[in-house]
Amino acid sequence: MFFTKTIQRKLVLGLGLVLVMVVTLAISGITGLHSYRNFVRELDRNQNQAPHRAQLARSVAMLFEPLRLPIPEPAATENTRPDPKRRKPAADSSLRQEAINDQQKRFQEQLGESYKGIDQFHRRMDALTSTELPSLQRTFIEGTLIDIRKKMRQLAVDHESLNDLEAHDAVVSRMLQTVADLELLAQKVDDPADALGKTLQQALTVSKNKLNIIYAAAGAGVLIFLSLMRFAYSAIFDPIRKLHQGAIRVAHGDFDFRLQLTTRDEMAELAAAFNEMANRFQDTAGDLDRQVRERSQQLVRSERLAGVGFLSAGVAHEINNPLAAISMAAESVAERMSGNLEQLSPDEIKIVRQYLEMIQNESVRCRQITERLLDFARGRDHVREPTDITRLVTEVVGMVQHLSKYREKHIDFAPHSSCLAEVNGPEIKQVILNLVANGLEAMDRGKTLRIQISEQTDNLRVQFDDEGCGMTQEVIEKIFEPFFTQKEVGQGTGLGLSISHRIVNQHGGSISVSSPGPGQGSSFCVRLPRRAAQRGAA
Repeated sequence: MFFTKTIQRKLVLGLGLVLVMVVTLAISGITGLHSYRNFVRELDRNQNQAPHRAQLARSVAMLFEPLRLPIPEPAATENTRPDPKRRKPAADSSLRQEAINDQQKRFQEQLGESYKGIDQFHRRMDALTSTELPSLQRTFIEGTLIDIRKKMRQLAVDHESLNDLEAHDAVVSRMLQTVADLELLAQKVDDPADALGKTLQQALTVSKNKLNIIYAAAGAGVLIFLSLMRFAYSAIFDPIRKLHQGAIRVAHGDFDFRLQLTTRDEMAELAAAFNEMANRFQDTAGDLDRQVRERSQQLVRSERLAGVGFLSAGVAHEINNPLAAISMAAESVAERMSGNLEQLSPDEIKIVRQYLEMIQNESVRCRQITERLLDFARGRDHVREPTDITRLVTEVVGMVQHLSKYREKHIDFAPHSSCLAEVNGPEIKQVILNLVANGLEAMDRGKTLRIQISEQTDNLRVQFDDEGCGMTQEVIEKIFEPFFTQKEVGQGTGLGLSISHRIVNQHGGSISVSSPGPGQGSSFCVRLPRRAAQRGAA
């Protein structure tokens, strides 16, 4: 679970692994050097401080040298014959005595050196610990040294007899035999320096083990380093590269691109924020495209409305006068014929009255249409003042509910607090009336029209949701065009929503319509600014 945490903890873990690697290498190197130093010390101790059998043997063997010095033979006499086997030159007694004295002196000096060598061997042996020299071996060596010292004391006694000319040769032979025995005793002594071989073998074993540890630590360090490199690439460098590539793709307009990171750290959070940003960009781009389409449709619709308004003004002026004449003529004919109807049959009277009433009603209806056309063309601009939109909706709902054709249809509106906006009250009331009337007419009996008012920071939103016949997308695109209607002939002029659309646009607001489809109801949304826009503002 540690790798599911932050990058900071991952870096701490990486540094910890590097520290472990460095400490492991340092410890293995230090222990190796320490063992090497101990080996060198042990080697120096065995070489320079430990007793050596060879040293003891040399101390004993050096006694051969003075005993083997050539001594001149005595001169021949009448009673003696020279021994042909002797190869030593004959000499007088004075020369022989001088050579024997020199031999005795040198043997005595050499004997002292031998004692010193033996004593040094004994001292070095005593300095050894029980681990370095077992007690049994120490006892054997000490016994051998005692024997050697006995032999040495015997030699010290015998060398006093070297100056005896008659017994010199026999004494020398006996002393040589004693020295040979000493040499054999020295060879029997176990060499304490043999531990050097064991120490060397131990040192080789330790050095081999330490070297294996160093190799293992170095291999582990390499593996840890490679693992850290791989981890750094997969956890840091690769996510950064993907973020860079994603930013480039989004910058080039690929708003559908999304990052998928499984690091579960700050990089994953950054990728989630990047995806959220891409979603926001995509939504913004889609909203901008929708607004462009809506504005384009509004511009086209405005051009059409402008042309229709110009045409309507001319047509209304041209039609108003004939309609007034027709209406007046129909009234005059009705008055004059009222006294002469007795000459006609009841059926004919009924037909005449029906036709005259039809002429008057249709002329009035035509005049109402022309008045609406004139209102649409003029685009009246009344004073805008703070108006309670909730009150306007309440008045329209109260007025419509009393109409007989809407009594079996329900209006769901629950007014709350007042919602003020700087608008032209009569015009907005006309817009509300048109939308309420259209919603009620689109519904069957028992259906409900829901009206909701919501306040936003700068706008007011009035929503009209009916349960009527619904609309197709084609109808939605044409719903605000002049003279477009889905009502039966004679039931509508097709100008109500166009006029409502113009009024809302003049107030700086918007009106939109949506429908899931035919038979699923419709929804009209009116947005009005809470404050009127200043004239001449950019």
